[in-house]
Amino acid sequence: MTNTTTMLLVPFIIAFLVFVFRFYSRESASSIGNPSFVLAILTVLIAFSYLILGVIGMLPPYATIGYLMVGLILLATAITRMFMI
Repeated sequence: MTNTTTMLLVPFIIAFLVFVFRFYSRESASSIGNPSFVLAILTVLIAFSYLILGVIGMLPPYATIGYLMVGLILLATAITRMFMI
């Protein structure tokens, strides 16, 4: 793993926080079936899979680019959902 691993997780962390904030503030934490809650769990699972694969050395050569793209897509989705009514 390189020194950029912590920077790669920044979109995941921000997306997770936005999803959780939306779940509690906008959706009143009414059900775990809400899309914000499901996306928050998905964000955490993807970030943990990146960390686990990196630690055990099973991360493919260009997987960091793929994980970065997924993180940015999740971040864009989180920001878009935050401004949706």
